[in-house]
Amino acid sequence: MPFDLPAGSFRRELFERNEDVFRAIERHPFVQGVGDGTLPKGCFAYFLSEDLLYLDEFAKVLAAGARLADTPETRQLFLDHASNVRAVEQRLHESLLPELGIDAEAVRAREPKPGTLAYTSHLHRTAQGPLALLVAGVLPCYWVYAHVGELLLERSPQDPVYRTWVASYASPEFAAGVEAQLQLGDRLAADAGGTLREEMHRAFRRSIRYEWMFWDQAYRLADWPIGP
Repeated sequence: MPFDLPAGSFRRELFERNEDVFRAIERHPFVQGVGDGTLPKGCFAYFLSEDLLYLDEFAKVLAAGARLADTPETRQLFLDHASNVRAVEQRLHESLLPELGIDAEAVRAREPKPGTLAYTSHLHRTAQGPLALLVAGVLPCYWVYAHVGELLLERSPQDPVYRTWVASYASPEFAAGVEAQLQLGDRLAADAGGTLREEMHRAFRRSIRYEWMFWDQAYRLADWPIGP
């Protein structure tokens, strides 16, 4: 894993309870295909399109984190991260999509696919608070992408589109943001009662399962089964 897992920390609990999903993501043919360059570009175009829609909603959830923040430093963290989603990650997607023949604004004009809508709806529910629940809900998006970025960077994808995407999530700047959220999760869990701590575990588990589903729906080019 790209981050330390101190004994007794909440992040270690999260990893130990969800290692099965972390490993399933590593093995998923979408992730493997990005690493070796065999993933069809149609699958990656689908993924980037849905991720653009996801990030639009993710930024709103992070902005809600600023509203729920318990300290000025935490409020600023969420404001910075919400701004970074718009300034960096969305710009990355908007630059890569044209290379795949996709217009970003046309993507934003359409309905999200089922997995995307389910995942973002879950995150919006965690954004109702408390802050500990929101942090647990958003952590998989941070942690999984950093892990996949590090994993695939070691394989040095030769395709320029895949290489650019991987490098952005394997960057020290992205890792610093992930570490900040992991530290926040550790702090909030330490102060949470038993019931809230278990709710945090459930929110994290649901989000990381949606992470796997997000790769999977792109690999299968999944759509609404009826009434498109």
